[in-house]
Amino acid sequence: MGRYQHRTERTDLQVQAYFDQTQRFGPRGSGGGGFVLHTYDFEIQQSIDAGYHQRIVWGGGERVNSYAITNQLALLFEPERRNLTLGNAFIQDTVAIGHAANLTAGVKVENDPYWGWTPLPDIRATWSFSDRMTGWVAASKAIRSPTPFDDDVLEKIGANIGLTGNRNFRPEQVKALETGARLEASKALSFSLTAFYNDYDDLRTIEFASTSSFFPLYWGNLMRGDTYGIEGWANWQVADWWRLSPGFTILREQLRFKAGSAGLLGTTEAGDDPSSHANVTSSMDLSHHIVFDATLRYVGALPSPGLAHYYELNGRFGWRATRALEVSVNGLNLLHSRHYEFSPTQGGEGIYRSVMGEARWSF
Repeated sequence: MGRYQHRTERTDLQVQAYFDQTQRFGPRGSGGGGFVLHTYDFEIQQSIDAGYHQRIVWGGGERVNSYAITNQLALLFEPERRNLTLGNAFIQDTVAIGHAANLTAGVKVENDPYWGWTPLPDIRATWSFSDRMTGWVAASKAIRSPTPFDDDVLEKIGANIGLTGNRNFRPEQVKALETGARLEASKALSFSLTAFYNDYDDLRTIEFASTSSFFPLYWGNLMRGDTYGIEGWANWQVADWWRLSPGFTILREQLRFKAGSAGLLGTTEAGDDPSSHANVTSSMDLSHHIVFDATLRYVGALPSPGLAHYYELNGRFGWRATRALEVSVNGLNLLHSRHYEFSPTQGGEGIYRSVMGEARWSF
C-alpha cells in the first residue's frame, strides 16, 4: 500500500493505492475447490474548507478484482475467472447552521460490474442542546451489489443442474433512518442511545425455473421487509487507570415475499438473526508498561434454524517492554472450548478457543 497526503490551511488531499493477493484451497479429499484473488485499488479524497461554516469532501476510486476459481464437482462458477471493476465517485457538503447545528448532505455514485451505476444519497443533521448533549437524525440508502455467487454459480445434483445464477439479479437495497442522542453526564461518564428503522427491498430468494418446471432453481429478488430497534453504548472512567464500556442492541425483523415468489424455504432463513446482543469491555492500565483488556459478550438465540444464546470472553494482556517494542498475549472465546454461531445441522465444527502471542516493533 502507498499513500500520499498534502495539507494546506484550507485543504486536505489524500491519494492511496494498494495491491492484495488472497488465496484459499479446500482440504485434499474434500472435493477440491478454491480461489485466487488479486485486488488492485486506487482512491483519491480531498476535503475543502469553503468558508461560511462550510466544508466540502469529494473523491472517487476504482477497484479491480481479478480472480480464478477452482470448481468443485457439485458447485461451479461459469466463467471460472473474471476481472471485475467497481468504480465510485462521491461528494459531501457540511454546512453549519448557527452555532448549535450542522447539516450534512452527500451522494455516492457506484458503478457495479454486474448492474451499472447506482446513486447512494445520505443526509444527516446534528444539533447541540447544550455543551453536554447532542442529538442527530439521518437518512441514507445503501446496496449489496451482485457477486459471482448471485450471477455465475451452478449447483449440480448428480448430472443435473439444481440451481443456477441469475444474470439479471438486482442489487439488494436498504433505506435507513436513525435518530439518537449523546449525553456527557460527567467527565467520567458518557452514553449514547440510537433508534433505527431499515426498509429492505429486492432481497435474494430461490425461485422455480417456470410455472411448469421445478428445476433448475434460480436466484430471484422477490423478498422485502423491515427491521427496527435500538442500540446504546456508554463509557465510564471508573478510575484514571480503569475504563468500562458497555453496549447493547435490540433488533426486530419483519420479512415477507413479494407477489409471484415461490416462497421456498420461507423467510426465517433470511432473517435468522439474534434479537439482541450486548457486550462490556474493561480496559485497565495496570502500570505505565502493562495493560489488561477484556470483553464479555452476549449473543441472543437464533430463531430458525434454532441456536441457543451464548456468552463469550476475549482478553488481552500487553507489556510495553520499550518505546519501540510491545508484547502481548491474546485469548479468544475463553469461556468454552468450542461454541457454534449457527446451527450445527448446517455443518461446520464451530468456533474454537484460541490463544495468540503477538510482538510489535516500531522503528
